[in-house]
Amino acid sequence: MPKKGKNTSKNTSKAQGTANNNQQTTPPSLGDQLKDRLKNVNKGGLLGMLGQVQKTTPDTWKDPEAVKEMAKKFAEQLKIPVNEDRLNQFMKAYKDATKGGNPNANVEDLVKKYGKGQVDDKTLKEMQKFIKPKD
Repeated sequence: MPKKGKNTSKNTSKAQGTANNNQQTTPPSLGDQLKDRLKNVNKGGLLGMLGQVQKTTPDTWKDPEAVKEMAKKFAEQLKIPVNEDRLNQFMKAYKDATKGGNPNANVEDLVKKYGKGQVDDKTLKEMQKFIKPKD
């Protein structure tokens, strides 16, 4: 039988542990993760990649395999692990978004179709800022 007035640390720490387990933290969005990784990237290398994108001809952008290789190369240079399934999802979305040379696809529809629930709302809004349909 425990003595009266004795404070058992077992009960206190157990209650604190339960309280900590009930707190849920929101994972960073994909956009935030990318921004964090870009902070540590060699700026000259990043500018080189952007220069390569700028120099890419319209015919190259029409070739999905060339775009896939460019995306794979950039991910490797940025040290962002991208598995082949994820890259293939990207290419399906890219082909769908650019079919017929008309980039008027709705970003939200493409994310729902190909994102498989892996794109959060904050990242979707960031993507929409940069993808503007042609008028």
